[in-house]
Amino acid sequence: EQHSRLKQENLQLVHRANALEEQLKEQELRADQTLLEEIKKQRELLSKMEREKSIEIENLQARLQQLDDENGELRSCVPCLKANIERLE
Repeated sequence: EQHSRLKQENLQLVHRANALEEQLKEQELRADQTLLEEIKKQRELLSKMEREKSIEIENLQARLQQLDDENGELRSCVPCLKANIERLE
């Protein structure tokens, strides 16, 4: 009787161990999948941020060029304006 009970208990424990191993494998697969999804998400976010940064740099370079051109135009007007001021004085 005890031998039979121990065999039954052992069988239950083996089944339980197998079920737990299967559960562990499933959890590991889900964790791997979640990690891969998060890596993909972070790469996409990084790529988006790099594109936005690149566009911002282009816009700032265009604005800088515009301001440089404007500055050059204003500097070229200075001698004429000084001459006008001297003439009016």
